Amino acid sequence: MEEPLTTASASVSAEIILIDLVALFLTVATVWIVWYVVTEVVQDDVTHLQTFLTFAFVTIPFVMLVYFGSALIIYDAMTAPPWPTLLPSKLSLREFLAAAVIYVGLTAWLWWSLA
Repeated sequence: MEEPLTTASASVSAEIILIDLVALFLTVATVWIVWYVVTEVVQDDVTHLQTFLTFAFVTIPFVMLVYFGSALIIYDAMTAPPWPTLLPSKLSLREFLAAAVIYVGLTAWLWWSLA
């Protein structure tokens, strides 16, 4: 049974959601800027399929790891003892699906921009 949210824990939850949205925005902005630079500025040296595969399997996961890893470090600092921790020790299905949706969405967006 879950405990009801107190004002303090609701505030921390709102801050965590805000940090997630900032990490998502930074991820999309970084991938978009790097994609634009590679495809528009260095277009002569790369093929589209090779560029797409590099982005899909190297760049997007790396950028997600950097920004969402930083968000996780901030979570731990926000919920450090003596406050109760809000983060689970293992990823739940909800967090896994959120990461998968972000990854697939960014990959589909890049594939669509190739056309």
